[in-house]
Amino acid sequence: MDPRELDKDRSSIAEIVTAEKVDAVSSGIVKDDEAQSLSTLASKEDALGARSPKKGTKGATRKAKASTASAGSKPDAEPASAQWPSEEAAHAADETSGRLKVRQVLERRAVSELDDTDEFEGAQGAYDAGKGAKRGITAARERKAKGAARASNGGKGAGAAKGKNAGAAGAGKASPSAAASGQARAAQASAQAAGGAAKTAASASGSTAIAGAVGGSGLATAGGVLAGIIAFVLVALLVGQIVSALFGFWDAEDKKHSMEGLPPCITYEMVEEAIRCQEEFGHPAGCTIAQIICESGQGETMSQLATRDHNLFGMKWASSFASAPEVAGKAGWTTHEEYTPGQMSTITAYFTVFKGDVECIRFRSRVFLQASHYKDNALIRHAIAEHSSDKMAEGLKDAGWATSSSYVESLKAALDAYNLRRFDSMTVDDLESGALSADAVIAAAYSQLGVPYVWGGTTPGVGLDCSGLTQYCYRQAGIMIPRNSEDQAAFGRKVPVSQATPGDILWRPGHVGIYIGEDRYIHEPHTGAVCTIASGASYFTSAIKIR
Repeated sequence: MDPRELDKDRSSIAEIVTAEKVDAVSSGIVKDDEAQSLSTLASKEDALGARSPKKGTKGATRKAKASTASAGSKPDAEPASAQWPSEEAAHAADETSGRLKVRQVLERRAVSELDDTDEFEGAQGAYDAGKGAKRGITAARERKAKGAARASNGGKGAGAAKGKNAGAAGAGKASPSAAASGQARAAQASAQAAGGAAKTAASASGSTAIAGAVGGSGLATAGGVLAGIIAFVLVALLVGQIVSALFGFWDAEDKKHSMEGLPPCITYEMVEEAIRCQEEFGHPAGCTIAQIICESGQGETMSQLATRDHNLFGMKWASSFASAPEVAGKAGWTTHEEYTPGQMSTITAYFTVFKGDVECIRFRSRVFLQASHYKDNALIRHAIAEHSSDKMAEGLKDAGWATSSSYVESLKAALDAYNLRRFDSMTVDDLESGALSADAVIAAAYSQLGVPYVWGGTTPGVGLDCSGLTQYCYRQAGIMIPRNSEDQAAFGRKVPVSQATPGDILWRPGHVGIYIGEDRYIHEPHTGAVCTIASGASYFTSAIKIR
C-alpha cells in the first residue's frame, strides 16, 4: 500500500475519534478517564508507525536474523513469531482500534442516558462492573501470553548453556527433555499467575461468580458467562420495574376513576369504602354517597374543602380528633349556615383535614357517627337495621348533622337521581365482582320507556337501538358489556328462557331485551317505535346471565 494512503487513512481515523471525543466530553456523557484514553490514540498510532521498519530495510533485517539463527550463538534470540508486522496488517489493526474506541464512546453514552431514566436506573453500575471484569480478563490473558513467551525463551537458554558445559559429550546441543521440563514449569506458573490476576479483577468488580472460571482455558467461557449475567440483570431490572410500575399505576388509577351512572366526582374508591363501612358499622352506603354528592359535589368537580382537605362531609374540627389515624390536622374556612329557616349566616370555623378521601369516609363511620346523639338516634338505629338510606337521611337531620331545612329532601333527590339505594344491600365482594342488584338494571330500563328506536343509537333519553338499551342498563349498574347483541350473548352465560330472572338479557338472533319478570320484558322494538314493555318471553331463544 502506498504510504501516503496509509497516512491519509490514519488521519481519517484520528479525526473520527477526536470528533467523537469532543462531542461526548462537551455533552458531559463521557467521563474524564475515557476522554483521556481517547486522546492518546493518535500517539499510539505514531508509536506503532515508528516501530515498523522501512521497506528498504526489510531484506537486511531478515538476512541478519537468518544469519544469527544459523550461527546458533545467542540463546536469547527472538522467536520467529516476533517479526515486525506488515504495513497492511498495521493499517488494519489501527483501523480496528479506532472503530473500537468510537464504539466504546457510543456504548457509554447510551448506557449513561439509560441510567438517567427511572426505568433503567442502575444500568450504569452494571455496565461499569462488566467493563471492569472484562479488563481484568484481558490483563490476565496478556500476562499469560508474556509468561509463556518468557518460559519458552528461558527453556532454550538453559538448554544451550547445558550444551556448552557438556563440551565433548554433546557438541554444544541442549538436552530436549530438560528444556521441555523447564518450559512446562514456567508455563504452569504463568497460567496460575494469570488465573489469580483474573480472579482479583473479577472480585473487585463484584463478579465473584465468575472468578473461579477465568483460570487457564476458561477465560473465553468466563467472558461469555459474564456477558450473559449482565444481560440477564438488565432485562430483569427492566421487566420488573415496568411490570410493577404499570400494574401499580393501573390499579391506583382505576380506583380513582368515576363510576358509570354516578357524578364524575364520585370515584370507585369512595363507593368501595362506603360499602366497606356499611358492612362494618351498618351505615347504609347509598346515603353515604348521597351526602358526598350534596355536601361536596359541584357539578363535575368537588368543593375546595373536599379537594384540598379531603373533607367530603363538611365535618368541623374538635380537639379530640387530633389523635385519629385518619386525620392530618385542621384548617379555617368561611362557610354559610342556615340557623333560621330561609336565612343564611356567614361564619368562620375550623374544619378537619383528612389524609385522603377513603380516610374521611372511614372517619365518618368510625368516629363521627359514634357520638351518642347519632349512635342512639332511633331513626339511625332503624336505618341500620333495615338497610335504609331514606331513614338514615332522616336520622342525620333529626340528630343535628346539618342546619339546612331542605337537607333530607336533597339527600333523597340524590338517591333517586343516581339510583343509590342499590348499594344498601351490596357487599364489597359484590362490587368487585360486578354482581350488582338486578333492580339497578330494571330501573334503568324503566327510565328509557318512550325513547325512540334509532338504529345504532347509544344516547339514553334521545335514541337507542335494542342492544344500545341493554348496554346502557347494565352500565347504570356498573357493569360494562359489549355493544352489539351477538357479542353480548357471547359475553354472558346462556340459559333457557324458563330460567330467566329479572334483570337478565333476553336474546334471539338480531334482537335483545331486558327481562323484568312475570313473562314481561322491556325492549326497543324497531324503527318507528319507542322503548316499551312487551309480554311473551318465549319470543326469545335464550336468557343471558351477566351478573
